[in-house]
Amino acid sequence: MALPSADAEQMRAVRVGGHLSCISVLNASDVWCHDDGRLHVRVSRHANHLASPDDRRISLADDLSARVVIHRDFWRRSLVGMPASDPIDLALMHGVACQSRNDAIVAVDSAVNAGLTSIARLATLAQSLSTKHREVVRLADGSAQSGLETMARLRLHALGIPYRAQAAIAGAGHVDLLVGERLVVEVDGKRWHSGVEAFVEDRRRDLELHERGYSVLRFSYTQVMYQWSRVETLIRAMVGRHEHLWSARHRRAGLGCG
Repeated sequence: MALPSADAEQMRAVRVGGHLSCISVLNASDVWCHDDGRLHVRVSRHANHLASPDDRRISLADDLSARVVIHRDFWRRSLVGMPASDPIDLALMHGVACQSRNDAIVAVDSAVNAGLTSIARLATLAQSLSTKHREVVRLADGSAQSGLETMARLRLHALGIPYRAQAAIAGAGHVDLLVGERLVVEVDGKRWHSGVEAFVEDRRRDLELHERGYSVLRFSYTQVMYQWSRVETLIRAMVGRHEHLWSARHRRAGLGCG
């Protein structure tokens, strides 16, 4: 009999016949990922008697209202005996197989930045899995402060535009992305930039950067996620005009020296 304090989603996964995994674990751990509203359950490779997450007397195949994603174990060895909820490392590996490449990288970045795992640990796990798993870990960067920053970083990478993530600039601290030498790209996620204090601090940093000769582009969640074509066009145009580099005029004015 389950204890009253048992996590409801874990209990549902156990009723199915497995362990809570993938996006269900990542969301519960505050890892940045898209919630598809479904229950993700890891089961053994050969499990064939799966039940409804809400009633063990009903077969999962017969529960037409159940929104369950079944993940088969990657390894031949049994993983039974583990807790009802998969550890972050394992949940991330199942997330790589379940999500798009970019979404999987965002999740890995988020988990590593939060200190929930490390690139080294994930790389070790990925070695025995698919090329896709290894590629996701290779492209991950735990310095990203938000999933939105990771998404922007990946899109710049795909364009072949040079950048540095979390670059340190005197007076302003770390900026999300520094394109070339002087084009700062900041992305404002809903979660971290909604308060008055954050708004004031962002504007202080923007002023500091402008005083030092940097160009600053600040984009919203909506612009990065749903209007990227416009963002891309603007950045490509500025790079095409070499506005991401210090010019002789800047250097004569004493800018770009530190």
